Amino acid sequence: MPGKLTLRQLNRATLERQGLVERYRGNVAEVVGRLAGLQAQHANSPYVALWSRRHDQTIDELEEALTDRSVVKATLMRATLHLVASADFPILDVASSAGPVGSWSPTAKRAGVDLVELNQALLEFCRQPRSVAEIEEHLGDAFPGKLSGPHVPSGVRNTGFRLASAAGNLVHVPPSGLWKSHGRPTYVAARVWLGRYARPDFDTALSTAVERYLAAHGPASEGDIVKWAAQRKVTAVRSAIAALGDRVVRYTGPDGRDLVDLADSSVPDGDLAVPSRFLSRWDSVLIAYDVRDRILPAEYKEAVIKKNGDFLPTFLVDGFVGGLWAVEARKGQAVLTMTPFARVPRAQRQELEEEAERLVRYVEAEADTFAVAWSP
Repeated sequence: MPGKLTLRQLNRATLERQGLVERYRGNVAEVVGRLAGLQAQHANSPYVALWSRRHDQTIDELEEALTDRSVVKATLMRATLHLVASADFPILDVASSAGPVGSWSPTAKRAGVDLVELNQALLEFCRQPRSVAEIEEHLGDAFPGKLSGPHVPSGVRNTGFRLASAAGNLVHVPPSGLWKSHGRPTYVAARVWLGRYARPDFDTALSTAVERYLAAHGPASEGDIVKWAAQRKVTAVRSAIAALGDRVVRYTGPDGRDLVDLADSSVPDGDLAVPSRFLSRWDSVLIAYDVRDRILPAEYKEAVIKKNGDFLPTFLVDGFVGGLWAVEARKGQAVLTMTPFARVPRAQRQELEEEAERLVRYVEAEADTFAVAWSP
């Protein structure tokens, strides 16, 4: 029966559902779907995140999933970049658009434009891939004097694009999303890239998104879900949870917070042995919560989360963040260096070194030599 969870139970449940205990098997789109998407602010981050979570993951496989359109890159949860399974895009796009639409509605009202009309004009123009500069120029001509001037926030670049894309329906076109791709992206209407699809109403989309989130990140609090989905009202999240009915159970977290979870998802014992794993920059398992103590000890928070919002690459010791890692490649030699926050036991140190060597060979495959090092 549901009851109070220990911190280690919560940690193990999170790791298990994230494929960080046993790597998932299945094609790329299936695994990305099970994970409710991967944070993709940095081009290489989802490749590292998926490597840690999917059995025998290769860079080519994720690139192929993007080019065959079974996975897409888009601005979704929290108005940040994600890779998601194409089958999940309509759900997550509708659920995610509530925040940007709410944020930009006052500006649109002052400018005398309708966000839905702007979005439709954007999608019509983006029947073929377009850059932000092209979109800005087109919208400026189509809505003269509306998308600039005193009625829009000062210091904000590309206001027309931001207003028009608030309601979503756009995806990135490769090479955006490919390995080591850092160029300016181009955008295309999702209905062109993915074909015609049913777009759910907001309530259905949010409830389904919450279900996906709990399957990948649960148990979680209402605050965690609000943080992940960036909903402006907690009442919307409560309604989405209520819509799941008896598919949801409730727990009390180790800090006394109320947590919800899917009834058919199990919570492992806190003594479950877990392997050493490496997390990517901006890893979803760190970003997806309001309270991150289940995996990130409070004393290490400032070392991992920088003031500019950057989440540094980390490694796990006994299931919890235990240090930082970085790779440097120079003159044909690739070195992965680990910087621990505390003493690492010998057995886990050896396990980390073995995992680190596999990772450095993955991210710098063209190097001539590979090494693993520890920083004091």
